[in-house]
Amino acid sequence: MSEADPAMDMSKYLKMFITESQEHLQRMENSLLALEKDGADRAVIDTLFREAHSLKGMSASMGYDELARASHRMEDFLDGYRKGMGVPDRAAVDILFEGLDLLRQGVENLIANSSPNISAQPFLERVSAYRSGLGAVAPSGAVPPATAASPPAPGGAPAGGPAPPQPGLEEAGRWAAEWGLPLLRVEVQIAEDTPLPTARAYITLKKLGEMVDLFRATPTLEEIKGGHFDGRIEAVAGSPEDPEALAARLRDLPEVARVTVEAQREPATPPAVPAALPEAPAALLPPPATSTPSLREVQPLVPLPPGSPPTPPVPGQRPPGLVRVDTQLLDNLIDLVGEVITAKGGLVEQVQTVPDRPLRETVGRLETLILNLHERAMKLRMMPIEVVTDRFPRAIRDLARKAGKEVEFQVVGKEIELDRAILEALPDPLMHILRNSIDHGIETPEERERAGKPRTGTIRLEAFREKEG
Repeated sequence: MSEADPAMDMSKYLKMFITESQEHLQRMENSLLALEKDGADRAVIDTLFREAHSLKGMSASMGYDELARASHRMEDFLDGYRKGMGVPDRAAVDILFEGLDLLRQGVENLIANSSPNISAQPFLERVSAYRSGLGAVAPSGAVPPATAASPPAPGGAPAGGPAPPQPGLEEAGRWAAEWGLPLLRVEVQIAEDTPLPTARAYITLKKLGEMVDLFRATPTLEEIKGGHFDGRIEAVAGSPEDPEALAARLRDLPEVARVTVEAQREPATPPAVPAALPEAPAALLPPPATSTPSLREVQPLVPLPPGSPPTPPVPGQRPPGLVRVDTQLLDNLIDLVGEVITAKGGLVEQVQTVPDRPLRETVGRLETLILNLHERAMKLRMMPIEVVTDRFPRAIRDLARKAGKEVEFQVVGKEIELDRAILEALPDPLMHILRNSIDHGIETPEERERAGKPRTGTIRLEAFREKEG
């Protein structure tokens, strides 16, 4: 095996990456829906920021640079609101939904062909256009070209293409200034007696990319994969962390001989920053309808409410003590339990002919244990209905907006459990019913007002148990 092989083979982590990414994306979607419905809330924005940050680190570690770029820009965008930039208006929430959809598409592509196969650049440009005051957001294909290059994800080339030219020091300085980060020079020397120096360098550079915003590295990940490594990594990065603290963390990595982290002293030209960022009124109100596109007026900044309480637990987050099990392994276990029950039946039948009371009692206890095992194994197939219903709020939102209707979607009884096979068959017919409910059961806001009804219609999906007989 070559030295580069251990660094390049990340496939064993792919299934875990996909599963965890789907969980992060679902929590982001739930939080965005709450943000759109209830208005700016510091706890919700903090949750969104954490999910984007986690996705950025995971994507960078796996080498999915375009996913890392998109999630990094979402993280940066949300961090502005955390630091008092104002409150996200409807256009900002739409941009965040677009970023979410881009990340989800990348994960779905990974499932299909082991490559994200997305481009983050259009999304980065839309964020830049919004921040520059051009926030009446156009479709992705109609985004004006960016005025400056966007920073890469930590460590190298986009999936499926050659490594892009690395930024110069001045360009890295512009990015660091745009993100409000001190610019650092980092040098890491790998121990000379390391058995696999190339693999260790690859892992060390990836770890560095998780700790900081990595703008430039020599050698790059692609160069290290190709075996081009002389024992030393040099990098230019942005990080708010104290240089000594960062150096201490790097020294704790295995087989690192020497670390130097210091502020980058060479001058870098800061970017031109708009005098004011586009901001909306505090309420998430739709922009006024116009017959022709126009630039959005820049509004005064509205600070987030001070003294927000600590972030509550995220709904739907996996509680401690639970582990993931591959569904195929679970099905195999249940099949084996079924075979044990079949064998148990034959054993019970045969032991009845044996005049040995202790043996019959032992087999009786074994029969009870096997039946309990079967009952518990079948419970492993049970899942809460929320695994299906969690995907509907976003679909309802998009369908209602497309139809020009206002809809509140309610789910009752989502904690009720059903067999996984039943749940797998539910989404399509339920989605068909929900779509028809929007199209034919809910009037437009104007029609509802004329009829003396609230502007917003309600669709209620309820699950409950009925006693037989």
